[in-house]
Amino acid sequence: MSILNKEAAENSVPAGGSAAAKPPAWGDPPSDNSHNRETINAQTQRLAALGFMVAGVCHEVSNPLAAVHSMLQILQSKRGVTPETLEKGLASISANVARVLAITRKLGDFSRVGTDSPAAVCVDAAMEEALALLRHSSHGADVHVTYRGAPDARVLARPATLQQVLFNIVQNAAQAMNGVGAIDAETRIEDRAVRIRIHDGGPGIADDVLPRVFEPFFTTKTPGEGTGLGLAISYEIAHELGGTIRASNHPQGGACFDVVLPSIRE
Repeated sequence: MSILNKEAAENSVPAGGSAAAKPPAWGDPPSDNSHNRETINAQTQRLAALGFMVAGVCHEVSNPLAAVHSMLQILQSKRGVTPETLEKGLASISANVARVLAITRKLGDFSRVGTDSPAAVCVDAAMEEALALLRHSSHGADVHVTYRGAPDARVLARPATLQQVLFNIVQNAAQAMNGVGAIDAETRIEDRAVRIRIHDGGPGIADDVLPRVFEPFFTTKTPGEGTGLGLAISYEIAHELGGTIRASNHPQGGACFDVVLPSIRE
């Protein structure tokens, strides 16, 4: 088990249950005097998480680069390359370069911490934004989403951070259903925590895959369909916010993700 998954297992909350240990009470957003210090701390935490990903980065980036290098050698070694061969070669190069760019872009977004201060984020608003992105994605047009919100549910986060976590999960659900199916999502307040549950109508998660779903660069998708970073980044962000994510198989079928975060009162 990886370090990230070991930590996830130790801190996760059982699906359908209440928090085993109550999250710490969160007060008002930090003052401007503490903003710089908290920004540095958040940056340090993210860079530490990136350290766990370095080996995976080397492996994932070296494969497409090796494919590009091989294809260039093939094209350069032949005289009178046919248009069909050239077209296939350029398409292969383009696809592999796009994969490298996707990896570096996600890692870059994750490693950056904005200059904006943490503030009370409405969970329903973040979910609506995530679902709007899903509807415009390549796998989301034919996915029907039912969402039951909690208007008073708020967590302390930087703008767009919670949206990123939720979008990664719903996008993963849509991909698991091959772009056709239903997602059932609900937010509820439980004591001092906010629980966001996302249940998809896909095939569920295989027993040998379940312990690895938050492992960086681990993916069951076909090459080009995903980088294996979305859920890993979502876990790290949730942990940074003082919460957890747990993946499980729903009794009625499909995968279920529980995001549990400390709630705040404005």
